[in-house]
Amino acid sequence: MTNPFDCIANNTARYFTHRGINCMTQMGPFTINGYIELPENHPWLDFPDMIEVHPDIEVHGGITYHEGRVIGFDTNHYLDGHHPDAEHSLGLPGITHGEGIHIWTWEEVESETRHLADQAKDTTNA
Repeated sequence: MTNPFDCIANNTARYFTHRGINCMTQMGPFTINGYIELPENHPWLDFPDMIEVHPDIEVHGGITYHEGRVIGFDTNHYLDGHHPDAEHSLGLPGITHGEGIHIWTWEEVESETRHLADQAKDTTNA
């Protein structure tokens, strides 16, 4: 069996399964990202528009990655700070810290990835 995340995984990838859904988190260039593999014939894959605008998917910042059956999100949005371990974290005020800035932890991104997997699993006909 091949790894569905091979095309995007890097040396920080952390894999797990939640409710039968393959999941991965990994450090991106600025922040930690989360991904799931949708099951074959999942109804989200039949959405007539881009899956990134699917009205039934609620995840931080929305879906920012879609390739085949793998979808994902990142934590690099307004008021998200760059993770200090990220390759391109510049350590500048307002980017990595400051009032209202939140730097996502591995645990928080895993929890949000599990939340995305729950939505995928609970979708009608999934």
